[in-house]
Amino acid sequence: MKIQSEKDQIFNLRKFVLYVPILIFTLLIISCNSASDNNNNTSAVSPNTIRSSEVQKASLDSVVRWLLDASAKDFNDHQPPIPIGFRNVQIRHLIAPNSEKMYIICGQFLAHDKEQKDKWIPFATVKTSGYEQWIGSQSLTYCQDSKVISYKIYDLSSALKSRVDSLRRLQELPK
Repeated sequence: MKIQSEKDQIFNLRKFVLYVPILIFTLLIISCNSASDNNNNTSAVSPNTIRSSEVQKASLDSVVRWLLDASAKDFNDHQPPIPIGFRNVQIRHLIAPNSEKMYIICGQFLAHDKEQKDKWIPFATVKTSGYEQWIGSQSLTYCQDSKVISYKIYDLSSALKSRVDSLRRLQELPK
């Protein structure tokens, strides 16, 4: 009998030695998950917010590229005046009467006129269902009423200039 009880004790001890680490491990995992959940709940930036801002940046990048391309094409297609430089070109937005956000590129271009005088002329390229490009005093209404958008490139002048120059070079290629 004594041998049987010693075997039972050894068996029970092994069971104890086996279950204690499993119990400790389980408690550790539960406490880590609980702390992680608490951190996620108190965090100001959630994964959904990060994804949303990344989508907004990608969307804004495509709007900026589209407006730069449309503006360059318009400058290239409707000359004179021939733009020889750009300055203060910024992405902006305006809230339309239907509460829709309208994106605009506002800036100035340097035009070389027939009298050999260089002058800076304001312009605005507005993203509508297509686009509208306004030159001169007509553009000022859009640009004065709009708000600058914080974008990774503050002044888009060189980006617009390079697009206009590329279109001009393509036209000059022999056909």
